[in-house]
Amino acid sequence: MKKITIGYTDIYPGFDPTNNIIYNCLKDRYDVKIADTAALESSSEVQYLFYSASDNRYLDYNCIRIFVTGENLFPNFNLCDYAVGFEHMDVGDRFYRLPIYLWEQYREDYDLLLQDRLELVGVSPEKRKFCGIVATNNTFADPVREQFFHTLSRYRQVDSGGKAYNNIGLPEGVGDKRAFLKNYKFSIAFENSAYPGYCTEKLMQAFSAGTVPIYWGDETAIAEFNEKAFINCCGLSMEEAVARVKEIDTNDELYLKMLGEQPLLDNELRVKVISGLSKWLYHIIDSDYESARRRPIHGKMAAYEENYKKRIRREEKLKSNKLISAMVWVYKKIR
Repeated sequence: MKKITIGYTDIYPGFDPTNNIIYNCLKDRYDVKIADTAALESSSEVQYLFYSASDNRYLDYNCIRIFVTGENLFPNFNLCDYAVGFEHMDVGDRFYRLPIYLWEQYREDYDLLLQDRLELVGVSPEKRKFCGIVATNNTFADPVREQFFHTLSRYRQVDSGGKAYNNIGLPEGVGDKRAFLKNYKFSIAFENSAYPGYCTEKLMQAFSAGTVPIYWGDETAIAEFNEKAFINCCGLSMEEAVARVKEIDTNDELYLKMLGEQPLLDNELRVKVISGLSKWLYHIIDSDYESARRRPIHGKMAAYEENYKKRIRREEKLKSNKLISAMVWVYKKIR
């Protein structure tokens, strides 16, 4: 087996370096060593760096950089060689589309979509409570989600079990999203932002809880999920979306027909996408190392990266100086 050294940096907290979709693809073909990126001196041994957007430590690595995101972020191909994300785009071999709902941490939800839905929800699903939502982040979310929550609540009570606009007496939110949503006929599954291809775990988790999702966000989601099984609010006005929910809520026959729609997605979707990801990664790693590089490292682009690094470092230093000044001010006050 070919020996390779990889590293991870600027990834979300709680990321497991040995149980994730990237590592699981690589370990079947290569002898993979994971470098300790917490130690800066390890930067020289990393051959393939997988990084995301939580920090800028990736700039310290002059190796093949592969940007990986589950968020609505466009890759900066001046700073990365390759990228994995949501986009529907073709930039040669530099990009692979991998929606976050296919990542390892959502495997249980995905597998539930392959089961019979009516068995999943049990008897008399039409008699459940009206609608639930679990949303944690409301700081950077499109305001349309909160507007829809309040507008629909004027029709019937919508229970919010997340930290955002919580109204069930649990300010920190429920511990089990799926268990909470199982109590409802519908669940609001609005993305933080609307962009073609940006379909996260929200729609899938609404399905896995046995609800009829009320979805807004990715207008192309109907290419992968059964559009007859959810209320697609993309392209609808607020009034039109609420009217559609009312129509289904007041017609048990229509509701049960929608709830029984199957399959929810191509049962082989995950297998196909992961197989494609593996082949994409193998193409990169099996290539001669220098010829596998893609980002420009000479000429104007070299100057671009150097200037970018300097700007980032200046900003970091400024933040550090402000923090030190604040600590000194507090110290003087409490002496």
